Amino acid sequence: MNFKKTVLPNGVRIITAPMQGNPTATVMVAVATGSFYEKPEQAGLSHFLEHMFFKGTTKRPSAFHITSELDSIGALYNAFTSKDMTGYWAKADAKHFGRIADVVTDVFKNSTFPEKEVEKEKGVVMGEIDMYADDPQEKIGDAVLKHMYGGEPAERDVLGTKQTVSAITRDELIAYRDAQYTGPNIVVTLAGGVAEADMLAWAKANFGDAPRTPPPPEFLTYDRSQKGPETVFIDKDTDQAHIILAWRTFARDNPDRWIARIIKNILRSGMSSRLFIKLRDEMGSGYYVSASHALHTSFGFFAIATGTTHGRVPEIVSAIIAETERLKTEPVSRAELDRVREFMRAQRLMGLETSDEIAGYCSEQEALEDRILTPEEFEAIFAKISPDDIMRVAKTIFAGNRLTAAAIGKGIDKDAVIRAIS
Repeated sequence: MNFKKTVLPNGVRIITAPMQGNPTATVMVAVATGSFYEKPEQAGLSHFLEHMFFKGTTKRPSAFHITSELDSIGALYNAFTSKDMTGYWAKADAKHFGRIADVVTDVFKNSTFPEKEVEKEKGVVMGEIDMYADDPQEKIGDAVLKHMYGGEPAERDVLGTKQTVSAITRDELIAYRDAQYTGPNIVVTLAGGVAEADMLAWAKANFGDAPRTPPPPEFLTYDRSQKGPETVFIDKDTDQAHIILAWRTFARDNPDRWIARIIKNILRSGMSSRLFIKLRDEMGSGYYVSASHALHTSFGFFAIATGTTHGRVPEIVSAIIAETERLKTEPVSRAELDRVREFMRAQRLMGLETSDEIAGYCSEQEALEDRILTPEEFEAIFAKISPDDIMRVAKTIFAGNRLTAAAIGKGIDKDAVIRAIS
């Protein structure tokens, strides 16, 4: 993997990743901001701002002018907002690098936020809020965060609420953009079949004028302690029940995060992973099962999610708990550990085959951690992890006083779930 980092005098970080022979090019501009940078009454502002960037610029006065130009060259393009990062990107045939670079720059720097469009877009975002509220998987995920982090920034949804979105004004959008979208907070990543000199020259010419003002700090989430396992239940007439088991872990800079990533992949990576074998192959409990580890500046949580019939919820919760207990008491075999490490290595390499994947890989690391680890550096880190390391961290993560068990559905035996996690 070939990339270079250049820091402009105003603090803008430029990542150039030329890919010789690659037929495409991707331009991505990321900002280290998101819902964790909003006050409670501003909930959803970062996400709404992202939407408004596509509503017209001084050069392209409407959304149609922006999208039709990108569509005319067959480009892929989108934007995203998370709790701590916002990004804007476009990908096209490398010969169109200049076109997509100009559009992304124009959108990022010259959006006009027409008052009429602000009011119209509120209906769009409220529809998005309703869409996710109708999804039981999303609903129980939101309920877990609200329970675990009540009163803290982590409890708030990136979309905000209908109340906070309806109160957003054009002046607020501009003030938030001016405060957060400053040089030290911006990462511009250029990847694909374009000469590095051309990438860097374009970035310097277009981002050297960003203000170098330091951005406001993140509103940190302060985790709380638990006396024992806690539960969240939502009664809803769903076709299947959805379960989440979530454990409080640690912040993004904790060195045990690498061991936790191995644990996540032992439990759920390929179709031979422990949870897939147990829940799908052996128990036939349902279609999906996932494991994830969310890491943020001041906290983190490990989550396992699955769906099953309503009557089997306690049984499935017990089976998941049993798999986490195994990691605490039985050393992972060298053969399994080697297989998981190889799976992770291969997935990492295959996830870096295209210009947009390279751009996302570099942008996320640089924006959130101010550094980029290469695939080889990741491999070296994971190679040092031993079965004893895995048992030690599993005992830390999967403690009863870190666990919140949640389920949504109809007629769930709540007492049996409580017994299962106790």
